[in-house]
Amino acid sequence: MDGYKHYVRTVTGGLVIHGFSSAFEAPESMDICIGENAGRHFTLDLRNERGQFRFKYENGALVERGQTELDTEWSKRPPTPPSPDQLREQQSAQLLLAQAEANALIQQQQSQIATMLIQIAKLQKGGGA
Repeated sequence: MDGYKHYVRTVTGGLVIHGFSSAFEAPESMDICIGENAGRHFTLDLRNERGQFRFKYENGALVERGQTELDTEWSKRPPTPPSPDQLREQQSAQLLLAQAEANALIQQQQSQIATMLIQIAKLQKGGGA
């Protein structure tokens, strides 16, 4: 072993939000030493594939959070806002839909006008309705 110490930093509820080695960072007063005579590098992966913190510190030990707890936390997160490209695509789609609806309304009105013109022409010829 290299003689370095490994530390974690937590927030309320014991959620581990940072991990480091004394080789690269000095601990703050509330940081918790989890390894004496450890290696130079802190190698514990603190986040999962969704970017959530994987561990909590409770009863003097690191505990990996369960999938149910992670899923519950994930479901409470606000949705990610759309990127500028996604926003432009949504706006373009809305404009195309509005244009299609307007075209359908114009076609409907033109059909109604044509029907009325035919009825007028029949009345003028004396053909009746």
